[in-house]
Parts: sequence; C-alpha cells; structure tokens
Amino acid sequence: MKHYKFQQIRVRVNAPGASVRFTAETDKQYDVIRGLYISIADERLQPSSTIGLKVNGQEVFDDAHEIRLLTCGNQVAPNEKFFLFEEHLEAAGSSIEGRFTDGANVVEHAYPYDAKVYLWLTKSEVQK
Repeated sequence: MKHYKFQQIRVRVNAPGASVRFTAETDKQYDVIRGLYISIADERLQPSSTIGLKVNGQEVFDDAHEIRLLTCGNQVAPNEKFFLFEEHLEAAGSSIEGRFTDGANVVEHAYPYDAKVYLWLTKSEVQK
C-alpha cells in the first residue's frame, strides 16, 4: 500500500456569493494530514473566495481565510502546490468540516462549478 493518498472533497457552488458547508471523513488508513490544496478551474473565481476548515472540531482556518493564499496556478510544479501544515493534524478517520464562500466575482457561464479541496494524507512513519 502507498504511504500517501490525495483525498478529494468536492464542493458544488451554484451561484455567485454562495456559502456552502461541506463535511467529510479522512481515510482511516492514513495517520496525518500533511497538506492542503484547493483547485478552482477558472482562476477568475479565486479573488475574494474564502474557506473555513476544522479538523475534529479544531479550527485550522477561520471562515474568512482567502482561497488565493492556499492555491496556485499552472506555473507551479504539481509536487509544490500544497500548503504544508507545520502542526500535526490527525487523519485516521478524522471529521472534516468546512465552509466555502464564493467571492461573487460573476464570470459569464461559470456557475455552477466545483471547488476541489485536496487533502494530502500520509502514514506517520514517512512524515518528516
């Protein structure tokens, strides 16, 4: 079995300014949430969009955390796109709660769209 997994959480945004709550549970076979990346297909939708995130009820990002601080464009290598957590965030079946708020930057034909939250999960023995 691999020592890592990229777990995807899809958040469906139906209208400009929509605030969408999402929940998930991390894969029980992995111990640590090493990093996070947020993908939005149209980069024009990133400005002013925010995310809040809790792991097992502990706040990681408040609801006003800007998406553009957690994402990057195509010019960045795939293995460097993730925001890495310095603190230990438990995976192993942890509950994930979040709120994605669209920045209301109306882009013609953009809605609905999916924001994808990727969690980089690892086994603790490879965490360094």
